[in-house]
Amino acid sequence: MAVDTGGGECSTIADRAWHVLSNTNHSSLMSGHQSGHEQVLSVVNAVTKAYIEGRDEPVLFVMHHATPVADESKKESLHAPFQSMRHGVKFDLTPKTHGGKCNMTIEQEDFPIKFDGEKMFFDIKKPTQEELDRCDCCELTSEAEMSKTWEQRVCPKSKKTTHEGIPLAKWRRRLALAPTDAVEKTLENATQCHMTADSENRTNMRQHHQSRFRGLKLPQLKEGVTTDIFFPSEKTSM
Repeated sequence: MAVDTGGGECSTIADRAWHVLSNTNHSSLMSGHQSGHEQVLSVVNAVTKAYIEGRDEPVLFVMHHATPVADESKKESLHAPFQSMRHGVKFDLTPKTHGGKCNMTIEQEDFPIKFDGEKMFFDIKKPTQEELDRCDCCELTSEAEMSKTWEQRVCPKSKKTTHEGIPLAKWRRRLALAPTDAVEKTLENATQCHMTADSENRTNMRQHHQSRFRGLKLPQLKEGVTTDIFFPSEKTSM
């Protein structure tokens, strides 16, 4: 796995050396630098086994939001270090021959990076199930941080409600010519006029035991007519 500062925003992994843990429901458009061939690839969470200099046992590296390439001719994975830096991982990418340390630091634990005169890299291999259960595991990227990055890029939060853009006079006619203040209160509290939440547009679903926005999805009843909240300006006998 080459540590490449010019590898783009997300890492690219070779399918032959990584075990896919889960799919993020995102996709990435890949274009060949020389061929110009474009293909849409899934974005996944995956793990690989890395051999670290000075250690008897290999270490598992978990990569969140990486693009796998299912091509047997592709032998190298490209890791974008800036993706790990957002997770708090530190890098010294100066080779030892030039006075640097050439290592990666995760929670004060150093992982030496190999340098062959042309590139910096880790020796990796696809782990077996026995190694997945036994070996130490380190996260190279943050799932939460990468999910936030994708949401900002793909699903920006809307700041408009569904009733904006319609004159208040038209809303009064729709609500039986109710007083202006009553119409305004109705629109402020009506469930279908809630602020659009970015989580409702998210392609990467979250697991919640309870609804986070109960007003957006009320249980539907088998009734002939639909009802809504109405705020009269005068008190009634009811």
